[in-house]
Amino acid sequence: MAKSNLPPLPALRAFEAVARRASFKHAADELSVTPTAISHQIRQLETYLGKRVFDRTPRSVTLTTDGAALYEVTRSGFAAIATVVARLREEPGAARITLSSTAAFLGHWLTSRLDDLRRALPSIDLRLHASDALVDLTVGGIEAAIRYGKGPFPNGVELCKDAFAPVCSPKLKIKKLADLHRATLIHIDGRRRPLPLPDWRRWCEKAKARDVDVTSGQHVPDSLLAVQAAIAGQGVAIVSLVLASQALRAGLLVAPFPVSLPGDRYFFVCADGLQERPDIASLRDWLVTEMHAHSEETSARVLPGG
Repeated sequence: MAKSNLPPLPALRAFEAVARRASFKHAADELSVTPTAISHQIRQLETYLGKRVFDRTPRSVTLTTDGAALYEVTRSGFAAIATVVARLREEPGAARITLSSTAAFLGHWLTSRLDDLRRALPSIDLRLHASDALVDLTVGGIEAAIRYGKGPFPNGVELCKDAFAPVCSPKLKIKKLADLHRATLIHIDGRRRPLPLPDWRRWCEKAKARDVDVTSGQHVPDSLLAVQAAIAGQGVAIVSLVLASQALRAGLLVAPFPVSLPGDRYFFVCADGLQERPDIASLRDWLVTEMHAHSEETSARVLPGG
């Protein structure tokens, strides 16, 4: 067996503590040893290296040039070890998955169903990552994502189709097209897809809602705020029926008109090589079942012939 070129680990540990704390005494307190023991470890390290690692005076301890080079690698090395040890000491048996999606999807669809997910998949430690940008799964750190688009996506499985329709609080008592003349229309300025955009002009043309001022109303930056504004009774918003499904189911929102605009599709994707990993497959299957079931339920309640 080849001989290691590393100094004794206790000496490296003592060196890293002294360098970080700039004090033999404080390093000794941290490591629960005496300052004399720390001094012994530093002398052992300097003998092994054949170089001084500290310049010592009665009032200060500073790194030499060689000591600074050694501290750079010991600091990062011990930090990396601490990170891995902390992960290994977490609850045994829990498979960690980091799932990325938009803030709107996580906030409106997934968060309200996390208890159901935990009951169905108790062995999965699910971590959520919110990003409206397309996350690169090839660089590591995030195992899976919910994508929205026409597809297909690499390693992607379709979850459900989307549709867009006006929704509002039942308190507004919007029941027929003529009621839109007295309603505040909510517009989403930050919407980028699907294309063409599901806006009030296109919806009114399809629904034959005449004389509705599609330029009036209030503007919000994203669908997350649009749904919240609609729930609060501030107006009528054209939103994704997938994202609004929980609020519709709970009676916080109603979709008063059986006319919708087509949306894109939701997909579950995972990093290359993880398609058959048991925890990834279980999460994918749960999402397929849940999103398909809730999509069908919402369509039956809102859209004609559903």
